[in-house]
Amino acid sequence: MKKPDPLVSAEFRRVAQAIRDRIRDGTYEPGQRLPAAPALAEELGSNRSAVERAVRVVAAEGLLTTRVGSGAYVSRIIQTITRDGTARYRKARREEAGGREGSQARGAFEAELRRMNLVPRNLPSVRREVPPPEVAEILGVDPDKVSVVVRDRRMYAAAADAPPGDLGTPVQIATTYIPLDIAGGTVLEDHDTGAGGMISRLAEMGHAQVRIGEKIKTRTPTPEEAEFLSLDLDNRVHQITHTAWTAEDRAVEVTIHILPASLWELSYSWEIENG
Repeated sequence: MKKPDPLVSAEFRRVAQAIRDRIRDGTYEPGQRLPAAPALAEELGSNRSAVERAVRVVAAEGLLTTRVGSGAYVSRIIQTITRDGTARYRKARREEAGGREGSQARGAFEAELRRMNLVPRNLPSVRREVPPPEVAEILGVDPDKVSVVVRDRRMYAAAADAPPGDLGTPVQIATTYIPLDIAGGTVLEDHDTGAGGMISRLAEMGHAQVRIGEKIKTRTPTPEEAEFLSLDLDNRVHQITHTAWTAEDRAVEVTIHILPASLWELSYSWEIENG
């Protein structure tokens, strides 16, 4: 087997770092198209092969997006969004003020983006359907009948000064399943569930969440996920399966979050016993 040439390896790594540096210092601005490979090679004093390999590496990290036949573009969001898996489910955090005219956040996602001076946008859909078998088992509903309300959201982040028509950058897919006997015919079937979002409405309806669990795995995106999130198929996403229970130990929500790994940092904290 032919051994890799260390000089070739060092060169594409040097070029990749040069591209990262230019993105982070603003030489290449968010949304900007990178020069074509021959021009970029000349600019960086390298060769086309090293540049093309470096672009693939930086794209896999999420700093670039590539479009077939169009080239490579700097990602519109290059800072990390922190998803605080502990604080985000506290009522004060979900409903915190800070939007236009001090309006309250519509849930944890909006509050997370506001702290970064970003504006959340989302394209929600709400429907009733037969649940996936694994979701039906968790929620204790009929796996063969229409037994859940599904809140499906395609979520974006836009600059604070973005016009209303600018959706911004796709940053998350979230699909929530709620038992139909709880959500049917309620505000939970509306697109806008109000300050604090779905969790606050469930509490007001007598289904306050007192315990949550999350299972996380990192994987490659499906073609559909990659298309929406503007990812290459060799990028990675975090899949978070979030479940919430009431004091009566009833599961009242299952949400599947799909997050580009390059954009999101997952943070958790909890108390531990001494002794």
